[in-house]
Amino acid sequence: MRMDDANVDTILKRFFAASGHGRHPETQLRYARVQRQLRLFLEKDGISLLSAPSAQLLGLEAQFQPDSAYARVLGAEELLHALPTFLTGPHLLPDFHDRLAQISLASRLAQWLCSRQLVERTSSWEDVVLTRAAAERARRSAVT
Repeated sequence: MRMDDANVDTILKRFFAASGHGRHPETQLRYARVQRQLRLFLEKDGISLLSAPSAQLLGLEAQFQPDSAYARVLGAEELLHALPTFLTGPHLLPDFHDRLAQISLASRLAQWLCSRQLVERTSSWEDVVLTRAAAERARRSAVT
């Protein structure tokens, strides 16, 4: 599978492996919690953020194999589009340090998707800007 055809599962595995490489074991555990939270969010709430055709595709896939349907079927554009919502109150991790890692990693993931050319920069720029703004709001609320 070429990376530009990669599904969300492949993208997240590669991003988190690269992000955690050489990090302290506690940081790796924190990153694993963030990845688990992101995957749970996508599977539970991601469908509400999709276009009608993508939502239909996900619904069909979930009928046949519900576990991790979002991660199997969808790709980088849908992942990027979901990141701003992932950084809102109800989806933020409760632990302060985990939450800071979540904010940082989501922002870095948006940039990574662009730098790896997994999304078209011009058509996805709004989602990048929204992710940065959501990260800044979440960061401010985390420290106040």
